[in-house]
Amino acid sequence: MSIQRYTLLSLLLSTLLCGIKFFAYFITKSIAIYSDAMESIVNIFSALFAFFGSKIAEKPPDKEHPYGHGKAEYIVSSIEGLFILFAAVSILYQAIEKILNQKALENATEGLILITVSAVANLSLAYFLYKKAKSLNSSLLFSHATHIFTDVLTTIGTMIAIILIDKFQLLFLDPIIGIVIGINVVYLGYKITKTSLSSLLDRQIEREKREKIEELIENVLTQKRLDHSDNFSYFIKRTRRAGRKGFIELYINVPSYLSVKDAHALCDEIEKEIKTIFPEIEVIIHVEPSP
Repeated sequence: MSIQRYTLLSLLLSTLLCGIKFFAYFITKSIAIYSDAMESIVNIFSALFAFFGSKIAEKPPDKEHPYGHGKAEYIVSSIEGLFILFAAVSILYQAIEKILNQKALENATEGLILITVSAVANLSLAYFLYKKAKSLNSSLLFSHATHIFTDVLTTIGTMIAIILIDKFQLLFLDPIIGIVIGINVVYLGYKITKTSLSSLLDRQIEREKREKIEELIENVLTQKRLDHSDNFSYFIKRTRRAGRKGFIELYINVPSYLSVKDAHALCDEIEKEIKTIFPEIEVIIHVEPSP
């Protein structure tokens, strides 16, 4: 199943759960539930953005875009982050208004049942998408799964608030929980926007992957019985990430006795070793004579 199908699944489920939460809000008049429902609207738009972003990102390289379209994921994630910030403003506005006009909750038990069902469904979806994001190495799918999981935490907080408000008539808790959710949504939007914009500026490949790549290179050298005492050396000059794809620029200094043919074969072997473990990474190798 492609990323587009995963995001489409998320879109359909998020729409259903959003409807459940808004129904719970209409029967309870709880700002905490309203805040939770607003975050679900964000989930819907997040799934839409992820669907169209992945569709663009999966397009193969062309004449105008020889490195592919992977950065479309970051652009879409940035838009998603800004939309989340907009939703946070709406949540905070409603919460402040409720502080000024506190009212008892209606149909609290029914509302609690509805949002509990949505929490279980969202938790299952978040876990599923997170596993797929790791296997596909998709930053877009990962940010979407993270957002849905945050929504689950929000719903759990809302459930606790509804129980306390209904049992002890702590009416002030309703808008306070709404404000807490709003602040959390602000942070989520900021984090997603910051990460996406940073990645647009050619963020390097993760340190763990760089270290693993160096280990793979050393393995090839050991197999070829080459070591640094033979005036052989290498260094990774630059790396960058574009969506699910990564690019690495590797410089290799080879001793004078190594022929062009043998040096080329060595580069092929190193590239093959790296792509066996990291098929999404494009390797560019420059061969230089040892000093």
